[in-house]
Amino acid sequence: MSNAEVARAAMGTWVGSIPCADCPGIDYSLELNPDSTYRERMVYQGRSATPFVQSGKWGVGNGRVRLTKQGTGNNQFAIDGEALVMLDSEGSRIESTHAEAYRLRRQNPEEPEDNPKLWREKYERGIDFAAVGNEPFWSLEIDLEKMIEFRALDEENGSVLTPVPVAEKPETGEGIIYKVQTVSGNLEIRLMKETCVNTMSGREFPYTVTVLKDDMEYKGCGMYLRDSRLDGTWNLVELQGKTINPKNFEQNHPSLVISLAEGRVSGSAGCNRLTGTLEPIGDKINFGPMAATRMACPNMEVENQFLKVVSNEELRYRVSEERLELMLAGKTVAVFTRVE
Repeated sequence: MSNAEVARAAMGTWVGSIPCADCPGIDYSLELNPDSTYRERMVYQGRSATPFVQSGKWGVGNGRVRLTKQGTGNNQFAIDGEALVMLDSEGSRIESTHAEAYRLRRQNPEEPEDNPKLWREKYERGIDFAAVGNEPFWSLEIDLEKMIEFRALDEENGSVLTPVPVAEKPETGEGIIYKVQTVSGNLEIRLMKETCVNTMSGREFPYTVTVLKDDMEYKGCGMYLRDSRLDGTWNLVELQGKTINPKNFEQNHPSLVISLAEGRVSGSAGCNRLTGTLEPIGDKINFGPMAATRMACPNMEVENQFLKVVSNEELRYRVSEERLELMLAGKTVAVFTRVE
């Protein structure tokens, strides 16, 4: 099998009970994700129910799956039919009476790139934009304040870790272009705001991503990551430092209804209903042009201030389970509480 074929066959979750020198056995599981990250979990039977968990990057070289690990431990595997076989520290088959125990079976897979937990973990690591691609498999992570990491699962094609360069605008279309010169060659990354369908999972992403690395072209899908706690209905309780009195808005309390899956926002400005788009990028939140009804009300001061706040392109946000703050130049300009 080629490295690309090994990578395709290896992705997913593998489980088994492997031998243990001083316990009945080790309940073992290994998640190999298409973004080149892995999660290894071991529970030592008869000792403790607390699992030992390790995570990092994985790739394929010379037909072997290889985990990037700290310290000692088995880090190479081979595909053998429908099994993933754990190898010894030298990358050879383990020859013993327990050899069959090192054959891991595939767990019923849930497409990793459709797993909200995976995207949330990236967000919590500070990743602002993430993308994956198939045939060949690759992943891209962008931390706008630090680094870009492009990684191909086929180790022969290597990976690139570089500071984020100044972004350029494409000649046509909406998007961002990054161009990087590194010691290993040139890299051009194009993030175009065009709907993209992942060829493995069928999931739609808002960005089509193209990576040009030397003479190779990689195509895939990506999205800006965001805090999932933004989803829901939020009532305005404070605007420009002044408390909002609910009695003044008995019918249409100023509010936002955020749907991250659709990239849309709706709600009320106090008198008129509004609807539009939004795109959180890191801790920044961009509300697109708002469409609103045109009713006239006796007091439009709060409504006008509210619409002015959400139309600002430099807004940042801070969110918890029960509270959402919109900030401008480090100052809180609007506070919302969640509506159950």
